[in-house]
Amino acid sequence: MHYSDWIVLVLYVATVIAIGAWANRQQTDVEAYFVGNRSMRWWAAGLSIIATSFSAASILGIPGYAYSDDLWYLQYQLGDLLAAGMVAALFIPFFHGIRGLTTAYEYLEARFDLKTRLLGSTLFSLTVLLRAGTLLFGAALLFSAIFPTDVFPLLTSVEEAVVIFGVIAIAYTVLGGISAVVWTDVIQFSIMTAGIVVSIAIVVAETPGGWAVALAEAGRFQKLDVVHTAEPIAGTGLFTAVFGYGLLALSLFGTNQQPVQRYMTVKNQREAQGALLLGVGAGAFGVLLSLLLGVFLFVFYQSWPELLPAGLTADQVMPYFVSTELPPVVKGALVAAVFAAAMSSLDSALNSLAAALTVDFLIRLRPGVSEGARLAFAKVVVVTAGIAGIGVGIYSSRTGAPLIDLILTFMGYFAGGLLGLFLLGMLTRRANGRGAFSGAIAGTLLVLMVTENDLGLPRLYEWLGTGPVPFIWSTAVGLLGTMTVGYLISFGGRPTPAVRLRGTTLRRSARTTD
Repeated sequence: MHYSDWIVLVLYVATVIAIGAWANRQQTDVEAYFVGNRSMRWWAAGLSIIATSFSAASILGIPGYAYSDDLWYLQYQLGDLLAAGMVAALFIPFFHGIRGLTTAYEYLEARFDLKTRLLGSTLFSLTVLLRAGTLLFGAALLFSAIFPTDVFPLLTSVEEAVVIFGVIAIAYTVLGGISAVVWTDVIQFSIMTAGIVVSIAIVVAETPGGWAVALAEAGRFQKLDVVHTAEPIAGTGLFTAVFGYGLLALSLFGTNQQPVQRYMTVKNQREAQGALLLGVGAGAFGVLLSLLLGVFLFVFYQSWPELLPAGLTADQVMPYFVSTELPPVVKGALVAAVFAAAMSSLDSALNSLAAALTVDFLIRLRPGVSEGARLAFAKVVVVTAGIAGIGVGIYSSRTGAPLIDLILTFMGYFAGGLLGLFLLGMLTRRANGRGAFSGAIAGTLLVLMVTENDLGLPRLYEWLGTGPVPFIWSTAVGLLGTMTVGYLISFGGRPTPAVRLRGTTLRRSARTTD
């Protein structure tokens, strides 16, 4: 990179570290560290929600989809929007109806029992570790393409970049808590959006004929198609977008501690609902821009095929364009944008994981522990989880799978079981703790046995003589298994006490519990 690119990148890193140091002065207890004293601006929380989801993999993987196919991934935003509407109407009122709630899984204890709460928190922790590491890998792809390193003899350049990004994210997250995470997310989403817009402008400017020709060529190659209706179960169909991906989005927005934690940083239910809807709307806009970038990259390299080396995957096209075609400063800004995407996802993951383990395990099981010990434990979790995430990122770099597919696969392992726990609680009055707990375990094991993975579990799909379930349908499978087993087992036990149903089920308003 040019020295000016390094100046841009260093200024960005210095800014996020400074925000972490500033926020560190306000961290006096876990209330401040995890929910910012419930005084964050709703719009900042909303942008933080989408910055957490709109990762480095989005900047690289989503253009890769459009480069190799068309705009079909835009259909998935319909699943996001429908899921966000359901979460705003159903989940957020329950969360804000429980006084002092910090993690989503406190609801599970209020509705069921302690073991169900701990199970929910554990499923989330496993999900976030897998996802965070994969997001590191996404950012490392671009960084290593532009600035390959050779520091550690046993690691590739991509793997070394995973280590670099992980260490920086750990540093400012452990310093500032949720306040640092939210405000750096706002900056990071702004940088990401600006980086994509500038990249589109440069790609089109370098395409012979400019905008008019680029759009015409995109149409001629059928790169502007959005809706796929001929493949109801395939990953590119409208049915899959609404029901397959939509259920995953419902689990993410409704049961994952990362967005739920943002809902609890604002003053009230209305602000939480506004934050979610703003975040999802901004995310849909970001996805559209990313897809258009992939389309115009395809048109550019159709015009100049000699500029593209043979053998590059779709995920590698954008990093190659950035490293070879962008001018100084712009290149540095785009590297900062991808860096921002990785950091916004990893910092949120680390802080949310620390919240879950501290509140759901340490404080719940040892309520007498001091505030200082709680904060120290939370920061140890951030560091430990960050190191584990680096390990997952290195593993992800060696799988060879497309970025977005890899992330959705990891999330799908546990999303259905987690969503089933909450829906059993909110939508039914018969479900009890034993049923919900057993159902979530059964649903999660079912997913792991019908999908393709390297976990060593029996492969149920081979016994049935079929192929593995597509990863995008993992959440649906897990949800069905959890709800079915959980509800049936609940009939074999005692009915849930009326006190646990008050304010925790849909038939009664989610008012503050006594």
